[in-house]
Amino acid sequence: MSGRIAFVLAVSACTTVANDAAVDPSTTLNEPAFRCKVEPILVQQCSYYACHGLADSALRVYSVGKLRATPSADSIAATAPLTEAEQHANFTSAAGFAAFAQPAADNWLLRKPLPSDVGGYEHAGGAIYTGISDPMYAAIDSWLRGAASCN
Repeated sequence: MSGRIAFVLAVSACTTVANDAAVDPSTTLNEPAFRCKVEPILVQQCSYYACHGLADSALRVYSVGKLRATPSADSIAATAPLTEAEQHANFTSAAGFAAFAQPAADNWLLRKPLPSDVGGYEHAGGAIYTGISDPMYAAIDSWLRGAASCN
């Protein structure tokens, strides 16, 4: 009898866990604001071949003269402006880092490139921002918090 009681108690103590689908951050972040505020920073600071200019990088950044979505046949193609698809791919790559960072200040796009003495996560490429007052940090922070314009 005690085995049955233990079984009933064990089964009745179980709860159902619901894992709600996470909101796709690319549907909540502003792509035009990304293109004018954030993409130029990522292209300038992060798109090197040894860093995020690699197709299989977690944060992959397409940029003129470096990584392109379609391998360039010549220097003219390599230095052509980014295509709409490449710009959108940069947006979705960066937006993917916004999925689980709450509050925005914990986002890897902000914390990884910070110096470790101000809360950075030891970026392999070294600190990119000088601190949380750095204009690049502020631009990305603004976008992650919902900036909807280029101002």
